Order: sequence, then C-alpha cells, then structure tokens
Amino acid sequence: MNNLTNFNILLSQTRLSSYNNDIVKHYDNLKLVGKITPKIATLEIILRNKLDSKLSELDNEWIKNSNDGMIKNTREKIEEREKNKILSHHQYLSRMSLGTIIYLIKENRVQDSIMNLNNINFRNYNQYNRNFFLRNGKKRNFGNIYKVDIVLSLLQNLRNRSYHWENILKTTEKMANIIQD
Repeated sequence: MNNLTNFNILLSQTRLSSYNNDIVKHYDNLKLVGKITPKIATLEIILRNKLDSKLSELDNEWIKNSNDGMIKNTREKIEEREKNKILSHHQYLSRMSLGTIIYLIKENRVQDSIMNLNNINFRNYNQYNRNFFLRNGKKRNFGNIYKVDIVLSLLQNLRNRSYHWENILKTTEKMANIIQD
C-alpha cells in the first residue's frame, strides 16, 4: 500500500480530492487555517462586544430579558448545557455562536454601529465583484449596511470552513449573469 492510499484511508478521498490529491496542499491549508484562526477568533470577540455594547444601551440584561425567539432559544440551549449553573450576562454572551451574533446584528439593525465599510471597494479583491445591486433595473450602490452584511457573511463562511478544517483556498466561480461595473 503506498502513502497516497494510506492518506486516502486516513483523511478520506473526498477531502484529498479537494486538493487534487496533493497532500502538500492539504497541509499548506492546515497551516493557513492555523495562522488565521486567532484573527478570526479576535474578530468574533470584537463583534460580540460591540453588539453587547450597543444592545446594553437600552437594557444591561438584554439576553435574560429578551422576548426574541432566537435569543430565548439560544439562552435555553446554553442553560441546558450548563445544567444548574447561574450564568452572568457575559457568560451567556460568550457562549453564543457567531451565527447568533450575526443574526442579532442584522435583526437589531446595528450594522452601522458595528463597522464602517463605506470606503471598501469589493472590486479591489476580485474583478468580478460588484459594488452595486440592481433594483427595478437600476444600479444602486451598496450602502454600509449591505457591505457589513456581505462581510459578516464572508466572515461566518470563512470561520466555519476554517474551524472544520475545510479547504479555504478552494473557490467556485459562477460565470452566469456576471455584471461588471
């Protein structure tokens, strides 16, 4: 049995095929994930704290006092995991998933308080990116809220792919209906 066959068995053919069966590319991806993970974790902490700061302006105990179904459900799941522990506001907050934090940022419409991306140009990152959307056949430039939503979505995708050790260098290009500036 050769080494590639051993790796196929141990790591799975599906995983290795996303690297064109190149084990070096697989390990390069793992090194990259290891390098960016602390940065992603820091961004996650910053988002939690900025959201908490904004929502605490109205209620310091917004997690415990909320009637929002997502927050109540999240709170109940946390309490179930933590069985019989009395949790502080910050303990609840730290146990919320990034997906929940992003949902709450969008649901409470606090994107402008979280990030200012007015000057970001998506075309600087890929020639096929756009800085606008179409509404009723007219070009509308992305405002800060839309840009924040896009960046939060990309962050969540990158975080999930990184934390599951997926190939973060692999991209899919959709060539249909590409509209350029």
